Amino acid sequence: MKPVLSIHSSVTVGFVGNNVVGPVLTALGLTPFLVPTVMLAAHPGYGRRVGDAVPDHIVGDILGGLGDMTEIGQIRGVVSGYLGSVGQTDAIADFVDSWQRVGSGSYILDPVLGDRGRLYLPEELAQAMIETLLPRADIITPNNFELGFLAGMVVSDRDSAETAAQHLMTTTKLQAVIATGIDDGANGVGDLLVTRSGGGVWCDAGPDSRNVAGGGDLLTAILAGQLARGVAVDPAFRTASRTAQAIIAASTSPRDLAILENLPGIAVLAD
Repeated sequence: MKPVLSIHSSVTVGFVGNNVVGPVLTALGLTPFLVPTVMLAAHPGYGRRVGDAVPDHIVGDILGGLGDMTEIGQIRGVVSGYLGSVGQTDAIADFVDSWQRVGSGSYILDPVLGDRGRLYLPEELAQAMIETLLPRADIITPNNFELGFLAGMVVSDRDSAETAAQHLMTTTKLQAVIATGIDDGANGVGDLLVTRSGGGVWCDAGPDSRNVAGGGDLLTAILAGQLARGVAVDPAFRTASRTAQAIIAASTSPRDLAILENLPGIAVLAD
């Protein structure tokens, strides 16, 4: 089974970060290589933060040691998401550089920075992602706020999201930008794919669209799995958006994704 590496948060309760990525990749017939950046009792939606960031040297040692334990050239994709410290960006950058020299596949940066007009993370960590990880990324999967923050412009609808994505692709090596949860006013909420080769692809989330913790992680995980299986970006995006939105709509609480009961719907994508 082809491995995909995910460098992301780990929680004891709930489904965000690697707690989403692991089950999704397994359901898709892939091997999840999971590296935690923070270890928390639950995500902040549970009301308090219990736990802490994984020390920089441990993240660096794990990533650096992968080459001694496995053939990193066989890794078919790398995802990085929620980070716990500035130093982790350097460890990720070093690994991505080594992997890209010997392997193939996409480095997907899920820039978990904030939402609804505010940063979740310290400003210096957000800037470290922009300066260290964004230049190495092939694909990014930001939400509305994160896309605007990365591009340095206001993103308020589908058109401005497409403009921001195109701007980012003129200043980086990005091959695609996937903006999630874009509110296009009367046209509804949806996910947007913008590539270097043309205009945007819009996937409407439908009338049951809402914000559920881990929803962006779910879309990114399905996307990474589809790409690792050899699916092109456009159909991989459409499948990831459609599947993630269906699971979000089936989730009864905004605090937790109904992921386990919906894994069979992900597993069929591997057939």
